[in-house]
Amino acid sequence: MIKGEQGFITAILTQAVEDAKYTGSNKHDVKHKVEAINWIMNSDPQFTYYCKLINIEPSYIQNKIKRYSEVKFTKEQKPIVQMLERKNNESRCIRI
Repeated sequence: MIKGEQGFITAILTQAVEDAKYTGSNKHDVKHKVEAINWIMNSDPQFTYYCKLINIEPSYIQNKIKRYSEVKFTKEQKPIVQMLERKNNESRCIRI
């Protein structure tokens, strides 16, 4: 792997971890937090692939995420997460 590619993949994984640790209440950023947590904790194939490219076990990052208290949703974030889930569920409904 080219050094620049390794740096780029490292930056993607680092950003995902930072997004997962977000503690604010901006709707846009909370959405990124939800997506990052799902991407990491559900072992998305792309996440697993990126980890393998830079020789990191996916479980290493997943265990770090589990230990961060910031990964939990704050009381300010919970209503936003619920609203995002409702919107997601509504968009999945088939309308006739």
